[in-house]
Order: sequence, then C-alpha cells, then structure tokens
Amino acid sequence: MNMNVFIRKLLLYVPVKMVPALSGIFLIFFLYKYFPAGQYVSYSVSLFCSLIAAQLSAGWVGNSFIYYYTGVEDKRVFVSNCVSVILLIAPVASLLAAVVSVFFVFERYVFICVWLLCFGQILFFFLSSACQAGFLVKQQLVAVLLQALAQILLIVAFFQFVGVDFRYALLALSVGYFIAAFFLLFVILKKFGVCNPFSNVDVFKDNLRLIYQYGAALSPWILGMLVVAGSDRFAIGYYGIEHGDSYLSLKDLFVGGAGLLSMPLLMMVHPFVIKRFREGVFAVRIIESSSSFLIVAFSLLWCALYFVGFDFFEKITGKTIEASKVVILFSFSGVFLNSTSVYFQKRLEVHRRMKLLAYLSIVSALVSVLFAWIGGRYWGLYGVSLGVLLAQALYFVLVTTSMFKRLDLYRSFTLPALMSSFAFFIGYVFYIGLESVGSSLLWWEKSVFWLVGFAVVSLFSLWKGVRWSEFMKATV
Repeated sequence: MNMNVFIRKLLLYVPVKMVPALSGIFLIFFLYKYFPAGQYVSYSVSLFCSLIAAQLSAGWVGNSFIYYYTGVEDKRVFVSNCVSVILLIAPVASLLAAVVSVFFVFERYVFICVWLLCFGQILFFFLSSACQAGFLVKQQLVAVLLQALAQILLIVAFFQFVGVDFRYALLALSVGYFIAAFFLLFVILKKFGVCNPFSNVDVFKDNLRLIYQYGAALSPWILGMLVVAGSDRFAIGYYGIEHGDSYLSLKDLFVGGAGLLSMPLLMMVHPFVIKRFREGVFAVRIIESSSSFLIVAFSLLWCALYFVGFDFFEKITGKTIEASKVVILFSFSGVFLNSTSVYFQKRLEVHRRMKLLAYLSIVSALVSVLFAWIGGRYWGLYGVSLGVLLAQALYFVLVTTSMFKRLDLYRSFTLPALMSSFAFFIGYVFYIGLESVGSSLLWWEKSVFWLVGFAVVSLFSLWKGVRWSEFMKATV
C-alpha cells in the first residue's frame, strides 16, 4: 500500500482532534496572558478536577458503547439506555468533582462552576463516543467547531465586558460543552430514534450489566493514568508553589501538542493491532515504528520549543517564563512518556489484562501523589515535576516489560534517539549561526529562518528514524 493511502487514512482522524487542540492552545496563550498571578493555577486545578470525574464517568460507558454497538440488534433501545445511564451518573460525578475542587481552590462560586463544567464534559465525551461508534465524523467536526467558537467568543466577551477571572473562563467552557453536547444528542436521537428507557426494566438492567462488565475494569486504569499525569497540579495548588502559572500553562501546551502528534496515529494503529491479534499475531513491528515516530517527533518538538518556541511564548503573552528550563524539560518528558506508554501497553490490552493495567496505573498514581506531595513540600517546583516524571517513567517501564523480549531495541529506541540527537545538534548550529551573523534581524525573522532550515532537518530525521513500511501495512 502506498504512502498516499496511508496519509489519507491518517488524516481522516485529524480534523476532529485538530479543532479542540488548536482552540485549547489558543486559550492557553490567551488565559495565561490575561490572568492575574495565581489564577492560572486555580483554573488548571479546577479544570483537572472536572476532567478526572468526567473521564471516569463517561469513559467506561463510552468505551462499552463502542465495543457493543455493532453487535446490538435494537440500537434505538441500546442508545436510549446508555444516554439515560449517563444522565443519571452526570449530576453525582459533577458533585464529586465540585467538592474535590474546593479543597484546592479557595474561591467563591468555584463549586458551581466546576459542577456545570463537569456535567457538560460528561455529556459531550459520551456523545462523542457514540458518534465515533457510528462513524459520524462530519457531525463530530460540527460539534467541536461549535464548542470551540462558543468557548472562545464567550471568554473574550466576559473578559472584555465583565472582568478577567478564571471562573468566567470555566463558565464559558461549560456553555461550549453543553452547546456541542446538545447538537450531538440531536444528531444521535435523529439517527436512532428515542424511546422510554424504563418501559422495559429487564432490558435496561441487561444493557446496564453489559456495559458495566466491560467498562468497569477501565475505570481504575483511567483514574490511575489521570492521577499520574495530574498530581503535580494538585500539589502546586495546595502548596501555592511559586512559578506554578508558567509551569502549568506550558504543561498544558505540551499536552495539546502531544495530542496532535500521537492521537491520530493511535486511532489508526489501535484497530490494526486488534485485527492482527484476532488473526493470531501480535503486531509488534508497528508498535516499534510508533515508538520511533514518537521519539523523533517529540524530540523535534522540543528542539523547536527550546530554540524559538519559548521566546515566542514570552513575546505573545508579555510574561517571562519564570520556571526553570530543567523543570520544563521534566514536564515535557513526562508528557512524552505518557503518550508513548499507550502504545506499549497494547499487548496487555489485546490479551484483556485490564486488571493488571489498572493495578500498574494505580501503583504509579500512588507513587506520583507521594513524590509530588513530598517533592512540592521540600523542593518546590523541582520536586513536583521530578516526582511526576519518575511516576510516569515507572509506568512506562512496567508496561514495556510485557513485550520487551519481542522488541527490536535498535529500531524502537536507538536509531530514533540517534536521529533526534543529530537534529538537536544541527538545530543548535543553526541557532548559533543566526545569533552570530544575523544580529541585525528581528527576533521573529531569526525564528522564521531557523524554522525553515530546521524543517529540512526534521523531514530527514523522520525519514531515516522511522520504519514507515510498517505503517503501510496498517492501511491494507
């Protein structure tokens, strides 16, 4: 299968992920620029409390819906039952998120803002999963466009006419999620119809038991992974650690960039791995290629950030990045390990070892909380960031050992690491050269020249550092 087919298949998954990622990146710049000191931490912690509860609540129902959707005969009843389950769960889960948030953010009305945000996210996340099961890509794209536009316009309007406050941002996010969720609900009910889910209590109980049996095992794993990745936010919010605003805003940017790099590829690789496993073969080579791609891609992203990106961030926001570059590197490395672990755990996933995955993620989450809390108390931002990085590294090592003997270490790690080092060295030479011979150039002109030159190096590194032939097989 040629490269064009591979690229077309990969790009099918991009637009739905691209719009929220780009709007999220815009909001990070915008909010960090206008928030007073300390408010970005309050915003980030509140948002993460909502996200944890929403992912836990909508995640297991949504994954079960996708798993059973194609095999259900009466889709109208199944959809109605699942929607009713979500509507029953959402208020309780939102209440839990709101209660947790007030322990870390000591501001009025945070409770109601988080409750509304979590409720909207739960509806949106589940309905997006329902659309994914029915391959309603265009409808999903319209929904995320509505969501992004509503959120951005409302935040700008609040800040312009009411005031700059993180609670207004949370409220605007809530409205955007509700608008997108109501649109998706209209699409789904129009496609499948609607019925009273309690007209046949036995069928409702059967469907509830069905989705619970598959999805419940995912909840501990989801909780563990979210806590591993986010314990630094809670520690920073609890201790009021200095320079937390710049650290968390950059980490949010890293998470958004990681989603753009890894999620479209994951959505293509995942069904191929399952298909090959059902044929009796585990597709270890495509995992190796995915690993090499992520190592090179994340390394190139770090080069761009290090040489021109951080300056751009400071110029756009008008604020200096006060967090140490070492701390920022710890944060970036943690995001990279989190993204890469998802691929190496596929062998455990296809063998239905979800309890083991849940155990590994919970252990890593406890380590993350312990290290972040101790590190934050005694060493501030250095301790928090290093603690979370060590927990991410622990999880990565644990899931990688399940297929370590099958891996070609040279193709998976060594070659992409060498190409990444080559790219960093050339990027450094470009940077030094521009600084010495381009002293009369403006900062943005130097950045453009550097990016143009580094783009060529990036393409070469990706070409030589990744085994693209394995991805071609996934398009068959």
